[in-house]
Amino acid sequence: MTKYNHTTAEQQHHSDESGFTLVELMVTLALAAILTTMAVPSFTSMTKNNRLTAQANQLVTSLNLARSEAINRRTTINVAATDASNSSNEWGKGWSVAVNGGSTLRIIPSLEGGSTLDGNNGISTIQYLASGRASTTNTLTLCDDRTGETGRQITILTTGRVTMNSNYTCS
Repeated sequence: MTKYNHTTAEQQHHSDESGFTLVELMVTLALAAILTTMAVPSFTSMTKNNRLTAQANQLVTSLNLARSEAINRRTTINVAATDASNSSNEWGKGWSVAVNGGSTLRIIPSLEGGSTLDGNNGISTIQYLASGRASTTNTLTLCDDRTGETGRQITILTTGRVTMNSNYTCS
């Protein structure tokens, strides 16, 4: 009578179902590390670009609100930098939209992410007259902590129109 050895067949069957070997696991982890180091810089750049766009849009929205309210209320509306003491970043600490000599309509806090927002000629207040015209032409430059990278340049014309140049190179 011959006995069939079941344990050998079971052992062989179980060895086919084993998990990853240590070498396979190390190769997978190495590939994941390489892919991560390639993706993180572009993700960081994308995040900073999106932040700049959002901050520029926030300023443009505030300026358009001021113009609209000046026309609707038939009075002067001021968009003023919160802290004009820093001449290279007077708008970076935030700004407010307010009725001239009256109530505040909107307050924008400081910019995040190391962004700076600088007006030309140290102008820290933009007035919109009841006609919707701005009291003066002004250009504000928005940059972040990267040098030589693309920033945003927001121009307020005396007509009250706001334009944005998204191909501005910061110094």
